[in-house]
Amino acid sequence: MLCALSPGGATDGAWLLSLSWMTTTTRLSCCATLFGFAFFPAIAFAQNCAFNVGRDTVLCSGQTILLQGPSGSLELQWQNGSQAQYINPTTSGTYWCTATFPIPGANAVVNGDFSAGDTGFSTDLQAGTGGTWGPVSLEGTYAVSTDAELVHYNFALCDDHTGGGNMFIANGSADADASVWCQTVAVQPNTTFSFSAWLMSVRPENPAILDFTVNGQSLGDPLNASAITCTWSPFYALWQSGTSTSANICITNLNLEGDGNDFALDDIAFTPLCTYTDSVDITILPPPTDVIVSGAEPICPGSLLTLEATLDPADWPLNDVQINWNTGAAGPSFVAGTPGLYTATATGRCLNVSGSANIEADTCSTILTMPNVFTPDGDGKNDTFRPIVIGEPSTFSMEIHNRWGQEVFRSQSVGNGWDGRSQGTPAPNGTYFWVVNYGDIQEDGRSINRELSGHVTLLGIR
Repeated sequence: MLCALSPGGATDGAWLLSLSWMTTTTRLSCCATLFGFAFFPAIAFAQNCAFNVGRDTVLCSGQTILLQGPSGSLELQWQNGSQAQYINPTTSGTYWCTATFPIPGANAVVNGDFSAGDTGFSTDLQAGTGGTWGPVSLEGTYAVSTDAELVHYNFALCDDHTGGGNMFIANGSADADASVWCQTVAVQPNTTFSFSAWLMSVRPENPAILDFTVNGQSLGDPLNASAITCTWSPFYALWQSGTSTSANICITNLNLEGDGNDFALDDIAFTPLCTYTDSVDITILPPPTDVIVSGAEPICPGSLLTLEATLDPADWPLNDVQINWNTGAAGPSFVAGTPGLYTATATGRCLNVSGSANIEADTCSTILTMPNVFTPDGDGKNDTFRPIVIGEPSTFSMEIHNRWGQEVFRSQSVGNGWDGRSQGTPAPNGTYFWVVNYGDIQEDGRSINRELSGHVTLLGIR
């Protein structure tokens, strides 16, 4: 983009604004205020300031990670209020970073570095035309030059802010509210702008005090020039455009002293800013959990036991857990048929833990004893006729008959005994005959069928 100001050929000192612009996407233009004449072309700024603080991360217990905010930002803040570029997460959660950047090449001020000379701004000061000590010998005059001493022989030998270029040099005015420098620029609504400039004294007496305003409102604190000549001091403040589409930016000297009060300005900028927020989810896992193997008990030959492996505590946050047994089997359950030590190992991200259970051998032989009397009177004592068993039989059946050989009860389970009733009706007191068949498990796992028979006396049924 090229913004140029050239004489219009008239004798009244009027200027023309000439513009040349080349772009492949958007047609833009520049603006300037020339001695009270304002130009307000449209300005479009490319506010691309995205950054990435990292990808979502899962950390094992004891691991650490360093999150890095962007470099080159004017302002940076993390969710915990920290303004450091780096933070070290210590707990699980979402960590976000908000940063504000100047948009490169988007300075709205025309000729803010005075490289184009005495153009692009308005002022209440008068252009210096000469005098005893040079062009700005009189109070309330200014000039644009590369060296303060060139415009006033009593000014210090000072270069511009960046060295080798132009700057605005003023012999301070005693007139109240006299503007030093003003320019009206187009702005985007709802955009934050930074207003910045550099100030130095060219004589030590009564340093200038500059007030920076936007649309008539002071921005930040006044800037006091250093009493040490040739020492540049920065001004920086932020302004929010709101609904405004233009901004009149001005610099006014609050010092009205006639003696001294001589200063230089340079590198005035009014730059749009962009703000961006990025976040990352950090999960810090707890210490590894334990594995508990349950279901182990002495096993009889030929029997099966189901073992279950579970995590303790069970709320492990990841779902990639795999469980493998020392037998080669996989999964949380394992059916064991022999004595031995069974170990389950749980593996996954940040997890490698084991638990074991020992299954002991049991001979499991059955000793079965039958009572010879029972009293189903409802007193909770000896109310049911059933075998007294040590060692679970592999099979079981029991039949009970009255004295006439009629079957009054049948059971296929050791735990299911006779309550003294036949077809729901209380059987009469007396003697009844029983036959029991059961499977007796041997040490080699074989089951031998055994048969017992006898009689029982029923007393006191209600």
